[in-house]
Amino acid sequence: MPYQYDLGPGQKIYLDNPGSTTAISLVSGGPGQQQQSTTQVSTGAWTEIPQAARVGNGVLIRCVTAQGVFIWQIQGMQVGAADPSAWTAHQAVPLESTTAESWAMPPMTPMAPMPPLTMGNMTLGDMQMSSNPMTMRMGDMTLSMGEAKAPGSMAAPASTPEGQKFCTQCGTAVNPSDRFCGSCGHRLH
Repeated sequence: MPYQYDLGPGQKIYLDNPGSTTAISLVSGGPGQQQQSTTQVSTGAWTEIPQAARVGNGVLIRCVTAQGVFIWQIQGMQVGAADPSAWTAHQAVPLESTTAESWAMPPMTPMAPMPPLTMGNMTLGDMQMSSNPMTMRMGDMTLSMGEAKAPGSMAAPASTPEGQKFCTQCGTAVNPSDRFCGSCGHRLH
C-alpha cells in the first residue's frame, strides 16, 4: 500500500513497497508545471508503517523491514541515505495511506503539429524580403533560394540566374551534377 507525506504547498513525498523495493517519489507542482523524481532502494518488505520527521530544512523518512531500519533524508528534490543517529523519534509521525492512482503523474500529451509558417512580403528601408520563394532584395542586389512551392513541399536546390546552385540546408555552393552537399551531406536531388 502506498503512503504519502505532505511537505508543503505543492510538494509531497510518496512511498511504496512493491515486492522487496522501497520507492520514494518526490512530487512538486504548481499551475502549469509538475516535477516528479523517484528513487528505488532494495529494502525488503516493510514490517511497520513508514514514518516521517521534520529536521532543519528537510524531512527524514524511516522504514522498518526484516532486513533492518532504513532512514533517508529529503531536501528539495533530493533523496539521500541518512545517519540513523539523525532520527528524532519524538517528532515522528506515521505516513498517511493513499492510492497509487492519486499521485502518479499522467503522461504528457503530444503537442499538435505547428501550422506552416507563412510570411508575407516585408520591407525595411530599401530592403525587401519574401518567403516563397525565399528572396531578399537590397538596392540592385538580389539573393534567392528555391522556387515557389506549395506549403509543406520540399524545396529544390536553389540557383541564381547565372546557374550557380547552393545547398538549401547549409547554403554552401554545389555543382549542378552533385547529388549531395559536400559540406553537410544534405541530399540535393
